[in-house]
Amino acid sequence: MTTMPAVHIRDVDDSVLATLREIARENNRSLNAELVATLEERAAEHRQRGEMTRRLAEIAARIHLPPDAPKPEDLIRAARDSR
Repeated sequence: MTTMPAVHIRDVDDSVLATLREIARENNRSLNAELVATLEERAAEHRQRGEMTRRLAEIAARIHLPPDAPKPEDLIRAARDSR
């Protein structure tokens, strides 16, 4: 059995802790198991965002857009403003 590192969290507001306990109870988990699951989910989301960013950068590099090409957010804003 491998030993997992421990993380200690201080200064958690009472209302936050109560909510986390309620969520753990709803998911039939201990508070520790709920916190570990939440941390794992956040880490997976972060890794997934990084992968998406990398893939989008690869696509952008293949498209060879000129530096003065309009940004997607500007096109979206213009389309919304035209309504």
